[in-house]
Amino acid sequence: VVSTQSTGHIYQHRCDMTTRKLINYAQRLKPPLPEEKLIKTWKICRGDKVMVMSGKDKGKISTVLQVFRAKNKLLVEGLNLVKKHVKSTGEAKGGIFTQEALIHRSRLALIDPSNGKPTKVALKYLEDGTKVRVSKKTGTIIPKSDAAKERRKPRPTKDGPKDTPLDVVRKITYDAEKEELPFLKE
Repeated sequence: VVSTQSTGHIYQHRCDMTTRKLINYAQRLKPPLPEEKLIKTWKICRGDKVMVMSGKDKGKISTVLQVFRAKNKLLVEGLNLVKKHVKSTGEAKGGIFTQEALIHRSRLALIDPSNGKPTKVALKYLEDGTKVRVSKKTGTIIPKSDAAKERRKPRPTKDGPKDTPLDVVRKITYDAEKEELPFLKE
């Protein structure tokens, strides 16, 4: 729709196909969630057993495949299945495929391993200082799965341009017996 300032008339403008595609694409894009709406402390990790509390899969239990913290959503194995229409390409065959879709965090509850029921989770510190997840119903510790303990992206092992060389790190700069600091010498 285009309006003109001088006459004040509004008239329909026909767009070419590429412009329509761009407009439709822009309308489908969703902006990222603002910082205040993101969940600060995640208590559900990859590999945890969860139960769906609402929706078409209410009451079903499954395992978390992936966590999308920027969207407050999770991908759960075998739940929230949707049909995806895929166009065939040269090497891949097209058709209608069933796949899992994302589920919002508020629709899921973590399963307590001691009784197999959904529970709320609290974060507490043990005497040795380790942070653990504790069931609010039974008070038992909920361990993290092996999948959550391993890193998806390994830490870089190659030194970058801003890394301190190893010989500088290992250099002794303070001697407790002499009790003098080399950088304070005048």
